[in-house]
Amino acid sequence: MLVEEAIRSRASIKVFSEKPLVPEMIESFLDAAVWAPNHHLTEPWHFAVISSAMREALARVVRADMLEQAAELDLTLVEAKALKERKKLLSAPTIVAVYSDAGPDARTTRENFAASAAAAQNVLLMAHSSGVSGIWRTSVVYDLPGVRAALHVHEGAVFVGALFLGYSLQRAVKRRRTPARDKTYWLGLDDLEPKTGKSDEVRG
Repeated sequence: MLVEEAIRSRASIKVFSEKPLVPEMIESFLDAAVWAPNHHLTEPWHFAVISSAMREALARVVRADMLEQAAELDLTLVEAKALKERKKLLSAPTIVAVYSDAGPDARTTRENFAASAAAAQNVLLMAHSSGVSGIWRTSVVYDLPGVRAALHVHEGAVFVGALFLGYSLQRAVKRRRTPARDKTYWLGLDDLEPKTGKSDEVRG
């Protein structure tokens, strides 16, 4: 699959079969992830691969964390939220939780996060080109203390996203995007031909 085709045809999928992904395939996705651009070659990304029975075990950790942190909240509401997260965790055969190193200052931390987000996109594109679907989720449960401990996340690491991966049971999703020209400002290119977009005005 050509790069442009993969970028344009990839779509977020929420309904997966239980067919497992073989470890070698997941490793190939992660091997592609680490080629993302990163300033000063910090290589700040870390991946926790969650599959099989670990999904159910993690759901129990999520519930315990939620109950511990919600002493003054409605227990019924907390249980409902925990059940919702459990259903999500069991919805895909494999989840890759992506974390990024914090830097010595805010600027480096931001650069590391951006690099790790690019690595996550590499995973999604590699998966799609291999016939595997996915969705990028950003649930706060991946920052719960028990979850971080269960995933062996080191102190200070910043959660980037959880990539749910598997074989789709969902009908093809037709996506739409605003054309790039509507989000682009051409500056200092008046002498170039042919002109693209409207170089004389700022478009909001």
